[in-house]
Amino acid sequence: MVPILDRLAGPDSLRLVAVDPRETPVVKAAEVHLAPRPGTNLALVNGLLQQLIANGWIDQHYIEAHTRGFEALVSVAGNYPPSRVAEICGVASRDVAAAAEIFGTSSAAVSTVLQGFYQAHQATAASVAVNNMHLLRGMLGRPGAGILQMNGQPTAQNNRETGADGDLPGFRNWQNEQHVAALAELWDVDPIVIPDWAEPTHAMQIFRYVEQGSINFLWVAGTNPAVSLPELSRIRTILGKESLFLVVIDGYLTETTDFADVVLPAALWGEKTGSYTNTDRTVHLSEHAVTPPGEARGDLDIWLDYARRMGFTDRSGRPLPPWDSPEAAFEAWRECSRGRPCDYSGLSYDKLRDGRGHSVAVHR
Repeated sequence: MVPILDRLAGPDSLRLVAVDPRETPVVKAAEVHLAPRPGTNLALVNGLLQQLIANGWIDQHYIEAHTRGFEALVSVAGNYPPSRVAEICGVASRDVAAAAEIFGTSSAAVSTVLQGFYQAHQATAASVAVNNMHLLRGMLGRPGAGILQMNGQPTAQNNRETGADGDLPGFRNWQNEQHVAALAELWDVDPIVIPDWAEPTHAMQIFRYVEQGSINFLWVAGTNPAVSLPELSRIRTILGKESLFLVVIDGYLTETTDFADVVLPAALWGEKTGSYTNTDRTVHLSEHAVTPPGEARGDLDIWLDYARRMGFTDRSGRPLPPWDSPEAAFEAWRECSRGRPCDYSGLSYDKLRDGRGHSVAVHR
């Protein structure tokens, strides 16, 4: 939000459209504000697509060279003129037309989309519709133009890159034997210890295993499933099972910590050192600023303590993982990501400390 407002206050000409049912500082600064009824995002974007097509604000050469299904899109979008969008979404038809005109006539356009789109009704279709707006105008892969389907959770981008979402680190594929072998060589472990024998286990399936009794130890870090997961009554019953030993890492007491057998207090962002990656691929370093209170420790320190107590080692008998500090972990990640779609190998803590931020090479 702050960079948008800073840009609006700068010398460059910028036109802003805000889609939000709330009145926020960005909304107040926007030239056009669209406040759709909940659950009507797809109809709204279809209306914008209809206006782009009807007014000829499209790049036909780009469409022919890089897309498929244009005629089908024309057919669908044609059902959403501004008057119908106004009826469905509860917005003014003139505002729909004005928003489309801004997007359709600007020399470059950037769209930022957060959970209000991709964690809502018809989320996939609505998010794809935003992508289609950029495809129609050829607003991809050039300076000042692009789509930022932004992750909402802190460091979610890093979680995806490092394999915390079910893939292997560096966007390696667990079904690719060469990817598994390369990772095993990098870590000096037997490939059999890298989980590649079945698809990643979905969170709800993990809770099903706890419910059935095949999992009796569960470690929850930095999330609150007693509030965030579906079927909450069932989830809370599972978390409360006598047969389950539950460990929770969090900076605060939550509904999930109420069920925990052990709570490990976590240091927050200003209380530890680490890097994070924005959706625009810019990497920043957050330095340890204050001492965490009480017995709180950074997540990294907690995981490393656990690994040492468990006696994890590589094939050479060295501690696994071998690093013991945030910077050493970053150096290891540089090598792990080298040559991969998220290549951090050109970065270092020294570069990140120069205060300018640095971008990661992303190969598509």
